[in-house]
Amino acid sequence: MSYPVEGLSACRMLVVDGGSVVVADERVADIFTAPGDDLERFYYGFSILHCLPVGMVGERAAGTGTVMRPDTVRRYAEEAGFRGFAILPIVNDFYRFYGLSP
Repeated sequence: MSYPVEGLSACRMLVVDGGSVVVADERVADIFTAPGDDLERFYYGFSILHCLPVGMVGERAAGTGTVMRPDTVRRYAEEAGFRGFAILPIVNDFYRFYGLSP
């Protein structure tokens, strides 16, 4: 997504009090440590071919690429006006789920 804050801002405007937005992103380590595990290297390899180029479309695009670690999702959510942020307890080998609330 070229403009994640703007996308989340649009979601924020649609959420009523008591509602939430769920965001899914790749499950990788909270902090990158070289060389990364097999799954993280796979995600970054794919990013070069798809996610990063798509994320750089348009002027002042975020260029986030394929992996948004929790700190990045939290920052984008706060910039979009969300006050609540949680990593949801959903077990999945490939994705981490975040709950954002007004």
